[in-house]
Amino acid sequence: MYYDNKFKFYIKEYSTQIVVGIVCFIIVSCGLFVHFKVSDNQANSTVTATAVENSVESNTQTSVAEDLSMLPEQMRALNAGDKVTVKVADVNNEDGSILIVYNNQRIKARLIGVDFSEMMPDTFVSMSQELVGNYVDVAFDETKVENGYAMIYVYSQKDVLYNAKLLKEGKLVLDSGLSRKALEYNTLAESQAFAKQTLEGVWEQ
Repeated sequence: MYYDNKFKFYIKEYSTQIVVGIVCFIIVSCGLFVHFKVSDNQANSTVTATAVENSVESNTQTSVAEDLSMLPEQMRALNAGDKVTVKVADVNNEDGSILIVYNNQRIKARLIGVDFSEMMPDTFVSMSQELVGNYVDVAFDETKVENGYAMIYVYSQKDVLYNAKLLKEGKLVLDSGLSRKALEYNTLAESQAFAKQTLEGVWEQ
């Protein structure tokens, strides 16, 4: 058919393709808009999350620094594994924490690597008899203070690790949350393994 108007001819012949092209253009444009919008939101979320994480880390570091103030200056300067002599003043019969005295300053402390949730009934009595009133050496690991308590290894007579002694006798169990990187991890784990093998204390059947 002859068209006297080329515009009408093109409309007639290519109207379907033109409509399809317009629809495709709109779909692609919407897709790109959504893509960039989502990417922008994700970037903002990442920035926000990072800022919150940094803030939490900063607050945690501040809290640790404040916690260390409970320790005498000489103790704060100790490296992990360095020993210092203290006197044991008391054993708490409710949670197993101990009270140590260093340079006339009383410090609440917990034994590293032991868990009092499962223990023998006479554990606190034994601790009181063996520790209270005696001088012992104590050492820190990488973390010196946790939840308001000095976290310590206790070395009694002949440099015996008292934390491990309690485990070896089956008085209580190894702290499942103790890091394998802890200075005395192997000694503590081996002590519990011995108690299990020989059916000592809590492992007795």
